[in-house]
Amino acid sequence: MSAGDLGSGVVTRSRPGAAGALAVPGAVVLAAGLAIGAAALATWALAVVVIVLQVALAWAWGRALRASPGTVALIAVWALLGDLSLLLTDGHPFHAIVGVGGTGVAAVIVYQLGLRRAVTLRAPAADMVRPATSGGAGVPSSERVSAELVTALSGIVLGLLLTGYLALRAGQGAEQPADLMTIAGLLGAGIVVAVARLVGWAGLPAAFAGPVGVAVAVAAGAGLGALGPGGLSVVAGLTAAAAGAVTAGLVDLVLVRASEGQAGEDQVGGDQVGGDQVGHERLARGGGVVRVGGSAAAAVAGAFVATVVPLACAAPLVYLVGRHLPG
Repeated sequence: MSAGDLGSGVVTRSRPGAAGALAVPGAVVLAAGLAIGAAALATWALAVVVIVLQVALAWAWGRALRASPGTVALIAVWALLGDLSLLLTDGHPFHAIVGVGGTGVAAVIVYQLGLRRAVTLRAPAADMVRPATSGGAGVPSSERVSAELVTALSGIVLGLLLTGYLALRAGQGAEQPADLMTIAGLLGAGIVVAVARLVGWAGLPAAFAGPVGVAVAVAAGAGLGALGPGGLSVVAGLTAAAAGAVTAGLVDLVLVRASEGQAGEDQVGGDQVGGDQVGHERLARGGGVVRVGGSAAAAVAGAFVATVVPLACAAPLVYLVGRHLPG
């Protein structure tokens, strides 16, 4: 926002720098590339990459939503339990994680009840609202516990969704090659986010950037099928890539819109109270990632969320297509 816009109610958004614009595309290429290489190697290799992504997501999700360390630990532990349950179940079906998800909900409720009691005992009799801090201090105990509950439940669900790639790679009985369908799905999900972010940074509207990313991703999947490795057909490669691309693209669009809306609100609010006052939280936009307070940790957390969440949300549809697409 420029100085001339103060009091005018008009926010002029500057174009993000190259470093910020490349943060999410670079992270997506790295994450999806590691997963693709691991899927081509072996199931255990993909399991290692999935675990790393799940732990990174637990930290980033908790950091972005200002959750307590206990909530972050719950998200990470239950994601790992889901992987273990899947790998130890005969045939490695995706529904093997259902029981883990149910116990995760119970664990979150028990933890939040304990957290509410601890916060209530420490809180003063008059539960006053103060400016929120990175640790969630200063907010009413009821609001804090509610936020922790939502963060924990959503984080556990996202972590378990990532297990879908592992279920497809390790599963048995599918008519299509499991490793190549996993690769095609990851290829579609990764490409659509990277391309859409770069096209959006170039100045094109999101309504155009998303379809461009999907088109490139689907073409990549078809190209993989055209190479014919391991009996993968063009239709199968295209379909798996499209499943990953459409889902990941929609989730990425939601994240970008949410980031832009939050950045605009906080920029206006910050300028109204004096953007340079001590203790005020500044925002820096970098290719759709909101970084709170200029913190490097917050910037990394935002990039992780924007990278892993679209990949996680795409996993169930990729699994469904990979397992049931006829040969």
